[in-house]
Amino acid sequence: MSLQLFHLHNETRESCPDFMGQNYRASFHTRSSAKGPRKKIYRAHLDGEGPRKGEHAVVKVFRNAPGTEVMCDAEIAKHVMARKLARKFNKMVPDASDKIKFTLPLKSTVERFGMGEYLFRHSRHLDKQEWVLIEENLLEDLEHKFEVFIKKNGERAGKDPTSLDAFVHFTYLESGQNFVMCGLQGIHVDKEGYKLTTPCMHSIHKLFGLTDKGPSGMRAIFAKHKCNNICWTWPKPSDHSVDEEDHLLFSEHDTDDGLSSGDELDTDRVDSSVKFDVHTPFSNSENEDSGIITNGQ
Repeated sequence: MSLQLFHLHNETRESCPDFMGQNYRASFHTRSSAKGPRKKIYRAHLDGEGPRKGEHAVVKVFRNAPGTEVMCDAEIAKHVMARKLARKFNKMVPDASDKIKFTLPLKSTVERFGMGEYLFRHSRHLDKQEWVLIEENLLEDLEHKFEVFIKKNGERAGKDPTSLDAFVHFTYLESGQNFVMCGLQGIHVDKEGYKLTTPCMHSIHKLFGLTDKGPSGMRAIFAKHKCNNICWTWPKPSDHSVDEEDHLLFSEHDTDDGLSSGDELDTDRVDSSVKFDVHTPFSNSENEDSGIITNGQ
């Protein structure tokens, strides 16, 4: 009998390259550590030849159906967009503690299963060849608390506006008033700023999946938005009054936060025609993230 049957952890194949051109495999637990409406999150660590070997990570698995490469690409593209926006925004923010950075997931497929995958009861067993996301583990940072700073409906964690509020407004400005980015969650490091994951967008044409609530979602964001000295002169939607229907757009799942919610993004119904740089000024900015979506297998 093959010894491969007695692996203790699930394992992925080699991932697509990160922005340093390195590929990694992930070894991840057979039981999830957190669950969101659309994904389950597993503790993991990276293996490979690059400098991130041994790094603690998470593997994100789509809950309702086996993940596809298109689903992963849509998620990665959102992060690439968020990273480009954040780099441009950070040039206006002098204090390092106010700067913003987004994680960049990798994609890979499942190669082999650990024993627990068969022993424990799951809502859905993993399939070989299904696509998953590999990402930095912000949920269990021992020195910094994972927080939802701005929810997908625009609700804010604190009373006073921060650079994150200005960043939300900045995404509306930089997109030519076509979308607004929200759902900002992650950790804050005093001397380094915010490190965030799983951004969400509401857009004029509802291009970004089920969590995209369209113009009504954009109005809801700005109804709760508080400008600060960075963004107070920037344009807002001409009508951002929120009626009862706008409030009903956001379900309990959409505003769920904390470790129990884990990952909130829906990525299985993103419009495949979206190029993710829809007439935005940042499309010609730094190319750090270019080529990330290329299949590295």
